[in-house]
Amino acid sequence: QGSPELFQDIRRPQGLRVLKWLLKPALRRANRCRAVVFGAALSLFFMAFIAIIPGSAEEPGLETRYADIVFKNEADLYEFGRRLGGPGSMVSSKNPNVNAHIKESVDRIVFRVKVLLDMHPEQMRFTVLLHPTDRALAEAYKGLGAMGEAPIAFYSHKSRTIHIGLRNASDGVFAHEVAHAVINFYFTVPPPAQMQEILAQ
Repeated sequence: QGSPELFQDIRRPQGLRVLKWLLKPALRRANRCRAVVFGAALSLFFMAFIAIIPGSAEEPGLETRYADIVFKNEADLYEFGRRLGGPGSMVSSKNPNVNAHIKESVDRIVFRVKVLLDMHPEQMRFTVLLHPTDRALAEAYKGLGAMGEAPIAFYSHKSRTIHIGLRNASDGVFAHEVAHAVINFYFTVPPPAQMQEILAQ
């Protein structure tokens, strides 16, 4: 007979205050646990989000109309722009329009290659990965399973990436690799490598 009286007391205002007082420590512990779990889940989410973006944790990038240029630091980007010639050659860290000049140089070369080949693939977009040293370029080349000495630049259609070493970079070298990219995007089944070399000259 005690239980009905207890429930009746709890339904009264005074009984509710007593119940809240009794449950307050448990509610505080539950809130702390929820906050810890939510914080841990949020941290894991951001770690996973950063991990799935290639190079996002270390390597900055510059987006042009046709390409995403990935580099280790701005000095590498400026050197690449200087070697391309055109507006991008007027590179200076004090120039507020330096990135715009480099983007213009890259897109100018891509457009000229497309016109010369008379190939205009739709939705063509690729990555330009700048390698500041020959060693970094060679490691990237071997990483693709290639044998022998690494060229001064190469294109991988599997990853849609032009790899180019800064030591030997030039507008001509870049244009040659852009030609490979255009050819591979244009044909459903890319032509053999030797034929591509002839077309890319």
